[in-house]
Amino acid sequence: MMIKIRRAEEKVVEVYPQQQMRTPTHLSIGQEAVATGVCLALKKDDQVFAAHRCHAAYLAKGGDL
Repeated sequence: MMIKIRRAEEKVVEVYPQQQMRTPTHLSIGQEAVATGVCLALKKDDQVFAAHRCHAAYLAKGGDL
């Protein structure tokens, strides 16, 4: 999961300068273990709310790319 999150975040870094994303982004690069560890401790029906660097939590909880 940590690798999946890292690769997704690296892709954001790659495409962000193309100006097709019209929102600020706060990457989780280097912090993938936090979201992964938290979400591994949750049950399937538990929900996650992340107010900052939320891409990692979304993916770690099983969000679709």
